[in-house]
Amino acid sequence: MEATSIVRDLFYNPRSKNFLRVNNFFAFLTIVSILFIVLETVVSLMVYERMFQIIEYITVFFFTLEYLGRLFTAPSKIKYMTSFFGIVDLVAIVPTFLGLTNLSFLKAARSVRILRFLRMVRLVKMVRVKSGASNIQHDVDKLTSQIYLFALFSSILLFGTLIYFVEGTNPAFANIPLGMLWAAKLTLGGISQTLPETVWGEIISVGARFVGLLLFGFLIHIVGKFFEKILLGATLEE
Repeated sequence: MEATSIVRDLFYNPRSKNFLRVNNFFAFLTIVSILFIVLETVVSLMVYERMFQIIEYITVFFFTLEYLGRLFTAPSKIKYMTSFFGIVDLVAIVPTFLGLTNLSFLKAARSVRILRFLRMVRLVKMVRVKSGASNIQHDVDKLTSQIYLFALFSSILLFGTLIYFVEGTNPAFANIPLGMLWAAKLTLGGISQTLPETVWGEIISVGARFVGLLLFGFLIHIVGKFFEKILLGATLEE
């Protein structure tokens, strides 16, 4: 019973001294995992395939421990399993357990791990609020900027992975880094000289453009708040 309480504090108690440490550790693992998922699609790096597999198995081992820890200590196991983050956590580990990690589709599925950072940002906000930070508004503004950068990178990664999955036979999308470069141009409002050759590729292109417009509106809001503070000074606390 005591062990269950300790594990529950690690994942669900923002006041626990090890809460942020554990979540920072899994944030680091997520970064490492995503980095090597991207690199393993580069043909010139195939000589390191064995190293990529070992790193994948190590990270998935810890992701599995996290999933089981969250599942068995969750107030409602069914609610966690069917929640957005519960599904993301499951998708982060299932493709590797299937033993088919060389398939393009499963590479695309594993890239969903980037969405785990949504939880990290939310948890940091919870800790700030519960700790009674003196300058909450400053923390909120900082987190808003971090959310924008996270959303931008996530969009580039996910659209870059998807275009690699559906257009992999096209040399312009031969690996995820090339797909991410294409997605970055579209998301940031640029014009890509490389056009998709399939219907699904066109759909992904439209999606990247649309998300880019949403992010541009978000960026205008952030910049507007910044200049408001410069020109008018900090707003009075209510």
